[in-house]
Amino acid sequence: MSINRQSLRKKLMLLLMIVSCSVLSLVTLGFAISDWISSRDDIYDRMRAQASIIGQNSVAALTFSDPEAAERTLITLRNTHDIVGAVLFDNNQQPFSSYRRDNAKLPIAPQATSEGSLAGTLFVQIPIELDGEQIGSIVLLSELGNWQQQQLHRMTIVFGLFLFSLLVAMVLSNVGQQIVTRPILSLARTARRITDTRNYDLRAEKLSNDEIGSLADDFNQMLDQIQQTEKELRDAQCQLEDKVNERTSELLALTEQLEHQAFHDTLTGLANRATFDTNLQAAINYASRRELKLTVMFLDLDRFKSINDTLGHAVGDKLLIEMADRLRQCLRQSDTLARLGGDEFALLLPDSSPNAAAEVATKVIEAVKHPIHVKGYNLQVTTSIGISIFPDNGADASTILKNADTAMYSSKEAGRNQFSFFSPEMNAITERRLLLENKLRRAISDNRFTIHYQPKWNVHNGEMVGVEALVRWFDDEEGFISPEEFIPLAEDCGLVSTIDDWVCKNACLQIQSLFAQGAPTISLSVNLSPTQVMHKDIYNRISTILTETGFPGHRLELEVTEAMLSAEVEHLQDDLDQLRPLGVEVSIDDFGTGYSSLSRLKNLPINTLKIDRSFINDIGQDSGDEVIIRTIIDMAHNLNLRVVAEGIETEEQHEFVRRYNCDMVQGYLFSRPVPLDELAQLLAESERHHTVNSY
Repeated sequence: MSINRQSLRKKLMLLLMIVSCSVLSLVTLGFAISDWISSRDDIYDRMRAQASIIGQNSVAALTFSDPEAAERTLITLRNTHDIVGAVLFDNNQQPFSSYRRDNAKLPIAPQATSEGSLAGTLFVQIPIELDGEQIGSIVLLSELGNWQQQQLHRMTIVFGLFLFSLLVAMVLSNVGQQIVTRPILSLARTARRITDTRNYDLRAEKLSNDEIGSLADDFNQMLDQIQQTEKELRDAQCQLEDKVNERTSELLALTEQLEHQAFHDTLTGLANRATFDTNLQAAINYASRRELKLTVMFLDLDRFKSINDTLGHAVGDKLLIEMADRLRQCLRQSDTLARLGGDEFALLLPDSSPNAAAEVATKVIEAVKHPIHVKGYNLQVTTSIGISIFPDNGADASTILKNADTAMYSSKEAGRNQFSFFSPEMNAITERRLLLENKLRRAISDNRFTIHYQPKWNVHNGEMVGVEALVRWFDDEEGFISPEEFIPLAEDCGLVSTIDDWVCKNACLQIQSLFAQGAPTISLSVNLSPTQVMHKDIYNRISTILTETGFPGHRLELEVTEAMLSAEVEHLQDDLDQLRPLGVEVSIDDFGTGYSSLSRLKNLPINTLKIDRSFINDIGQDSGDEVIIRTIIDMAHNLNLRVVAEGIETEEQHEFVRRYNCDMVQGYLFSRPVPLDELAQLLAESERHHTVNSY
């Protein structure tokens, strides 16, 4: 292969190897020649020294012509292994005495030179003198075998060093060629990449400050000029394309936005009612052709309107977003989840049986009721679900959806936090709810509510010590409507706060009117709904009512259910602490039915516990409930709290709570809730009774 076709790296590597080999070869050859000469001279010098010693020792033998003495002197050379022979010549240049080993060939006459080689041996010849006069000469012969072996050994070492040096030269040559060729190859690679990719943003890396580094700078400057020219051309093209793309993008974005808004809920990103109706109709058509069932669920969040109205839409919106995410996790990919409006959601489950629907509904209820932390509030909501099955509960989409809605309201009527399958009897319940909601709104606007009062009595002396204000609603068509029916409806409709404020204010005015000559001597208990407890302006609302009515704060008691206490509303303690300067007391209603902790009871500014009537009803029938009552009384007294037993209807119940030192009682045994005029009579009788007993 022609060397011109080899790469620059290989050419440079070959050049460096040729130079290295040439230098190493010359150095090795010079070293070998020098060593050969040096070692040969060392042998001659050693032989001359030995010959000089033998010559000095042979002077007497030559002088007195004693060959035997000379032979004895020469025999001493047998201890020198490389000396193979020696000849002692007299003054007449005739052999006088000799020594040889291994049949070495000895010269028969002195040699013409002082050193040299003879018959495969090396020799030296020196004269023997006495008083400056030569009396003979001696020739020593040395074999070449040892010297040749030494020379071979040295040449082997030299050759090994030559090979090692050659290997080192190859490594150094490779490193050297990389140092030299790296900038060039880097520049070449950059040029190829630019050619292949047409990416003029690439730049050659400057790896040295020599001529190649300058070449890289010039190459980069050329790229800058090319890039600038291309940029100018591209900018001109882009300006035209941008104007077209801008208008196109605006139209596409507007189209996508309108399309998304048309079929999705803007807050949660779920399908909206239009999408749900379309999917429901398609699912019904598919199920009809294949004789399958499908399920529609209608659900909303219990008391969501109260949360939205009291805590604000920001909290409500975040709650809806979180609930949408939880609902998604309960469904299959083939199911449809839609937000129909407000807190109302609809679920479409194609090809599902009633049992499968019940499993999904249970999963949804469990997912919804887990607490959620939103903007400082620890909220725990529940959901009521209505379930309608196609084709069992309707043959068309509107009927299926309406019946699911009806079933949902049946779940609410049954106590919330549950699901109900539709049945034809539920239509009457829905009609009743709609009728009652309309009447409730008119009753609020027309001020059709009244207040009844149920007294509280001191267990030990029978004195009336307080009353509980209870709202009553008299309808011209139906008569009295039970609070158990219209209060939950008011909570769902977001009207309960208005009713609570009206009851608190008017009860203060009415009780105040019974004591025209002075301050009230009995306490007034007013129930706080969960909506009011969650609202952060409870202090402002209560202080405003006290200011407007002139009712003394230390005679007002606010009743909060234990369920609200166990829900651990984060700001509850702060709100109740704010009421302390007003003198307002706090009572825990329905105690024993929730899951409040002792630490909460100890830390909250509570004055009274009201034992739930479900425990009172079982006195004399359930020993377990009797133990609970005694425990509540003892615990409350240890915490310096008063205890009220509500729902006392028999003497046995009264005697039981009195025996275990309950402070106050309330129930039908003493008085039903009565209007204001009857309360005035009861109060007068209580005062007379107390006056008589005091005497």
